[in-house]
Amino acid sequence: MLINEVCKLTGLTKKAISYYEKHGLVSPRKDNSGYREYSNNDIVVLNEISLYRKLDISIKEIKIIIKSEDKKDIINKIIKDKQNKEMHIKMQKIYLEKIIDNNFNEHSIKQLNEEIIKSEKNNGEFIKRELVIAFPSGIGRYLAYHFSPYLNEPIDTSEKYRAWIEIVEFLDDVPELKIPRIIEKGYKNTNDELLKQINDGTKNEIENMINAEGEELEKYKQKLLNIIEKQNDKSLLKKMNPFYKFKKQLNEFFNSSGYYSIFIPNMKILSRDYKEYHDKLMKLNDKLSKELGIKYDENMRVIIVKDEV
Repeated sequence: MLINEVCKLTGLTKKAISYYEKHGLVSPRKDNSGYREYSNNDIVVLNEISLYRKLDISIKEIKIIIKSEDKKDIINKIIKDKQNKEMHIKMQKIYLEKIIDNNFNEHSIKQLNEEIIKSEKNNGEFIKRELVIAFPSGIGRYLAYHFSPYLNEPIDTSEKYRAWIEIVEFLDDVPELKIPRIIEKGYKNTNDELLKQINDGTKNEIENMINAEGEELEKYKQKLLNIIEKQNDKSLLKKMNPFYKFKKQLNEFFNSSGYYSIFIPNMKILSRDYKEYHDKLMKLNDKLSKELGIKYDENMRVIIVKDEV
């Protein structure tokens, strides 16, 4: 069926349907005249998408749901995320009411502030939330987003407290770095649960590659070589240049700021999960560098180093 009929059956606009198609949620075939022909299954999917959007579920989350073999599990994770947000809102409402009840008293405000900090230190949310509050833009905000999946432990030892203080002092003193708008946009469109799913997938892939042997290892190596080869595609290179440019600036910042000597060691103290991930990633990088002879060039693109004669 054509798009006008689809609009009637789903209640969606043509622009909304085209938008979902652009994001790969539906893929209608084209007839000989170039018109899109939608199947009954496309109608089912579009109605499902329409419902999720009414429930304020993001396009990225919807894509995961639609393509998942276990939709129930994904939906339950979204429910849990919404429940956590609801709890935060209720807590915020309670504290705002206390501020009013105490007539904005200076001592009361200080006391409530300390209560919130103490509560968050004990539930693992403190580091994540305080990083965003302390560094609402720039490199601090970028690192809070990037490390968010690992910031899930309470500050329950003096060693962790010292590590946290050193991270805050480090981020407060380093030169500011402009973050591309497209990456900043990602902060708003990606919730904690989705970040965790992406992170878990990455960790599983790293684990599989580290343990791979024989034919399985060769498949991983070929997959990586294909990715490296695609970097030379002119159309892709044009799109990726801004990311390579930012990656180069980021690498220069990491090497000159004390990121590797201050931030990373303290992050490994604050998060056992990150320490495990970091150690495995270093092991994998060493393995692939030796197996394939790869490295980053001056523009932060992965290249194959030719053997010197």
